[in-house]
Amino acid sequence: MNSLFTKTIGMLSDLVGARSQRHQVLASNVSNIDTPGYEPKDVDFENLIASMQGKGIRMARTNGKHLPAATPGGNLSVTKTGDKVDMDREMVSIAENHLMHNAAVEMLARKFRALQSAIREGK
Repeated sequence: MNSLFTKTIGMLSDLVGARSQRHQVLASNVSNIDTPGYEPKDVDFENLIASMQGKGIRMARTNGKHLPAATPGGNLSVTKTGDKVDMDREMVSIAENHLMHNAAVEMLARKFRALQSAIREGK
């Protein structure tokens, strides 16, 4: 059964979860824009990469033209990013995060469609 659901599906599932968590953090920053003393936060993906490499999962760019590897979700930590919420920066971060979330969902859907197609062909 594990060979049917490859590491890719697990990593994409984690990535969708991480992007959802980041959206919640970014939305919290926007909703607290007028709160005195509020410090904006963001999700720390660097610790996740380090923990993945400790588990034997390696992400490397094998060609300079490749895009940087996406970071799947998991136990993400939230860190403070600055001393004041900047609405423009937050909205750009939300838009970028939304695009990355949708891309991960689309890749996951394609994996499941490929599995569905393989199952149909086997009948």
